[in-house]
Amino acid sequence: MAFSAGVGTSRALQDSKTAGHDAAAKALAASGAAAAGLAVVVASPKYDQAAMLQGVAEALPGARIVGCTSAGAITENGVEEQAVSVLALAGEAGAFVPVKVEGIGKDMRGAGKRFGEALKAAGGEMKLALIFSDALAGNGTELVRGILEVMGGSFPIAGGAAGDDMAFKKTEQYFDTEVLTDAVVGFGLAGDVQVAVGADHGWQPLGDAHTVTKAEGTKLIELDGKPAFSIYQDYFGDRANDFKQALSLQAVTYPLGMKSPGAEGVMIRVPLAVGEDGSITCGAEVLEGSQIFLMIGTLTSAMDAAKATAEKLVERVVDAKPRVVFVSDCIARKILFGEHAADEVTLLKSIGGPKSVIFGLYTYGQIATLDPAPKDINTCDPGFYEQSISITVFGS
Repeated sequence: MAFSAGVGTSRALQDSKTAGHDAAAKALAASGAAAAGLAVVVASPKYDQAAMLQGVAEALPGARIVGCTSAGAITENGVEEQAVSVLALAGEAGAFVPVKVEGIGKDMRGAGKRFGEALKAAGGEMKLALIFSDALAGNGTELVRGILEVMGGSFPIAGGAAGDDMAFKKTEQYFDTEVLTDAVVGFGLAGDVQVAVGADHGWQPLGDAHTVTKAEGTKLIELDGKPAFSIYQDYFGDRANDFKQALSLQAVTYPLGMKSPGAEGVMIRVPLAVGEDGSITCGAEVLEGSQIFLMIGTLTSAMDAAKATAEKLVERVVDAKPRVVFVSDCIARKILFGEHAADEVTLLKSIGGPKSVIFGLYTYGQIATLDPAPKDINTCDPGFYEQSISITVFGS
């Protein structure tokens, strides 16, 4: 199908409506289209969110809008902080199917099922769901499971969990001019399009595996029958107290890795809080019976993982023009990279090619369905990552 895309950014903090309007107008101009069918909006929580969305809507009459607050946007110009960034997409009628589900915290899996059912009800040959969720509402893994339960275990889902500039208090999701929380929004991409989805992190196991003998949702309680925090105490001694500070550089450099029986590879789990009982609260689900490793990573290994993932995905849609490279990058990676965060964006642009469109955000959880698809989505994490980079490449 005929397809076009463009990105625009504004930092007009003094006037939220103007910021939204300017970013959207720049995105439309960059796309080369007369009108946009859908806009993906990523903005700092510092803006008046309702006014900002009104500006986007006025600049893109008739376009549907989805998106969320973030911990920073990603465009071909690098990392956009305290800004509004817009991806304007144009295509054939019915190519973009916007969906929202509210009140997800009450039943994350049920919310995922409702999202999947809305995609199915739209009809057409759905190729991808790009979603933005509220990670503070509950278990993001269950949300992904719910969608896959309806759409099938191999259906491509991508995106990430909204941020709030690292306040970890409240994230917001956008649907047209509505400002929501405790919601998942996104869109289905249908029609004659090419899609490739993947994720990786670059961290490697350090030492022996430990078995999860007790866990509840995102709380890791016991490893090998001992308090979970012992994995840090045994290795680091008194220095282990450094890991009790959420997203400290130590926790970012030495996260936990989880390998479940039903999936290939090791998924990262970031220690966000340590309880008095020695339990560790992570940002994503921990499965009883899975293997937990202490992990180690560096700027170089994290960058290499992004490079290998992007190269693999771009090769799958090598003849797509234009080619959109959508990035959901963990805020922990941004902390690790520091002043080199823009280098990762430059790397992705070089792999995507001169006519690729780079867009994305720093998130509190990254989404990308597993490849190969798991045999049983209930016995593994089917695609809600931490401290990883999720990349989605699509085009016509």
